[in-house]
Amino acid sequence: MAPDTAATVPESDCEVMASVEGDTDGERLIIADLCRDDAWLSMPTDATVETVR
Repeated sequence: MAPDTAATVPESDCEVMASVEGDTDGERLIIADLCRDDAWLSMPTDATVETVR
């Protein structure tokens, strides 16, 4: 396994952002850590939202 080579950033300087974006397959939830390169995930919103009745 490769060692963790990410630079340490003070917690108070970091931000995580989330967005719901539309694409050809429907809506996707995107979450990104702005303090690290390529630290993001994306998933369909139908996999992330439970319908309450």
